[in-house]
Parts: sequence; structure tokens; C-alpha cells
Amino acid sequence: MKNLSLTLLFAVAAALSSVAAAGPKVLASVHPLALVAASVTPADDLSVLVPMGMTPHDFSLRPSDVGRIRDADIIFWNGPDAEPYLAAFTERWPDKTWLDVSVTPEDGHEHAGHEHEEHEHDAHAATGHDAEEGDDDGHDHGHHDPHWWLSPLQMIDAQARLAAALGVSSGEFATAMQQQIELSRSQLEPYRDRGFFVFHRAYDRWVELMGLNQVGAFTVSPEQKPGLKTLQHMREQLLQGEVVCVFTEPEFSPAVVDSLLRGLDINRGELDPMAANIAIEPQGYVNYMQDLTRRFSECLGD
Repeated sequence: MKNLSLTLLFAVAAALSSVAAAGPKVLASVHPLALVAASVTPADDLSVLVPMGMTPHDFSLRPSDVGRIRDADIIFWNGPDAEPYLAAFTERWPDKTWLDVSVTPEDGHEHAGHEHEEHEHDAHAATGHDAEEGDDDGHDHGHHDPHWWLSPLQMIDAQARLAAALGVSSGEFATAMQQQIELSRSQLEPYRDRGFFVFHRAYDRWVELMGLNQVGAFTVSPEQKPGLKTLQHMREQLLQGEVVCVFTEPEFSPAVVDSLLRGLDINRGELDPMAANIAIEPQGYVNYMQDLTRRFSECLGD
């Protein structure tokens, strides 16, 4: 009986210790943001809303997802412009900590989707041409790239804000990221003048930071198919030798790419904006930047 009492006592003590040690529950909206969050969030306290194999472009909330939002203490997300399906919950549960990574230090509480004009111009210049993919009128219709996790500088700031919300140190994340940025720039420097196409406009901020020559994209977003004039223009650029590499993405059919490249000897690579092959661990986001650098180097350098 005495041994049984001690066993029960130890079990209760362990349970209480486990509860006491549990920290705030962090819900990252997408896998790449979970890579950032993992640098300061214990694995048991971190979960991801959008499941693997799905993108924010085709995601819709299920009742179980609403429950996960309700149970989280901190929601680490891309803001109302990029993830409108979460926006209503900021008013429904204002007591939660909503960390919008689209907010920059310059913005204060303004969303970075409404950045200053010079920032829009720089990101636009990174695309290599004026027309928005899928629009045949040749005009820019104000596209704002919602893939905030592909801005390493933005993620350094977002990670620091998450660490502050958790009440912990941000650790060596900023230092590791600055080192990785410099390493990536150095590795990609020989290929800065080599033109390439991406499948959709997810990489503008990364391209701008690395100083790369993104000549164009098949589409602004996967929901919007490229227009005939866009494809004709891209074919002309390929024939003129302006492009050495075309990137596809694992989530979308490469049929339009296959058709455009038919009969041409052009390098092909694959980019995954959702970072599905990168494990969620403390160094996960740095690993993602390394992987992205490798993919660009291999396709542009052949």
C-alpha cells in the first residue's frame, strides 16, 4: 500500500510539473512560419494550421481548425491580406496574441502589404518586366507578394517579436540569419545576371535581397492562369536567350511549363515556397534559406 501511495504521489507530482513547465501554445499559420517559430518555441508547444501538401491559396478552415485557433495562446500568421480566413478571429478572440509577420518596424501597426512606394518599386523591379502575369493589358495592377516568410529580414524581426511574446531570448537567430544572408549572397553572386522564370510570384523579396535577375513569372498566384500574351512574351525571351533556368513548384502541374519549353534546352529547377522538405527544428528556417540558395545555384549555374 505504501509503494502504491508513493507511485501515485510521484505520478501527481510529474503531472503538476508537466503542467507548470508547459509554455504558451503557438499556432503558426503555415509550415515556413513554423520553421521560424521553432527557433524559440518548444516542439510540444508548436503546431501548424495549414496541413502539408496544401497551400494558403487553396486552404479553408474546418471546424477542427477553429478549435485549434481557440486553444492557441499565440497565433503567428501572415496578416489579413494574405490569410483572410484568420482575420475575423482577431476580433472574436482579441485576448490572444496575434503576431502578424507582415508588420515591419517602419510600419508600426500598419500592415506591410501597404508598404512605402519605394519598397513596392524595388519589389516590382525584381520581377524583370512590367506586366502582371495573367494580365494581357501590360499594366501593373498593384500586386503585393503575400509570402512574407521569403523575406529573411522580415523573419528576423518577426522572430524577435515572437520571442518577446513568449518571454524568452531570441537567441542566436538574428546572427545566424545575417551570416546565412551573406553566405547566400556570396554563393549566388556569380549568377546575378542570369535570367530565370519562376512559376508564381512568391519570391520577389528573396530575389530583391539576393540581387537576382528574375525575368518573369508564369502567374501572379496559382488561381490565375497566365494569359496568352504573357506566354508568347515568355517564349520570345526564351528564344532570345534571356533565360537560363525555369523553376516549377511541387504543388502545381508543370504542363504549361512543359509546353513553353518544348524543343528548347533550358535548365529546370524546382522551388517549394512551402518548404515541405525542411524539418521543423530550431535551425529549420536557416536550413530553408540554405536549401533555397542551393536550388538557385544549381539551376542558374549549370
